[in-house]
Amino acid sequence: MSRTLKTTLKLSTAVLSLFFVAGCADVPQTLSQSDIEGVSNQAMQANQTAQNAKAQAEAAMEAATKAQEMAQQAQGTAKSAQFTADQNSQKIDRMFKKSMYK
Repeated sequence: MSRTLKTTLKLSTAVLSLFFVAGCADVPQTLSQSDIEGVSNQAMQANQTAQNAKAQAEAAMEAATKAQEMAQQAQGTAKSAQFTADQNSQKIDRMFKKSMYK
């Protein structure tokens, strides 16, 4: 490659780079006050929604815990009733056998 061609390519690359950088630097990227307020309002709404969801989840967890406790109490009562029924059945069987031998 000739020397002038190399120099021309280097110079063109440098000029294009400068135009590219200057073009990017000229684009203003500022947010208006209304844009900032809009984003702030959306963030506050999202936060409120999250807080509501958290409160509902906590209430659901509390209700589930109470339901679990009630189920455990019911299971205890059922076991007690079954034990009493088994005892009564055994007692009746003994009484029946005793009456049969008389």
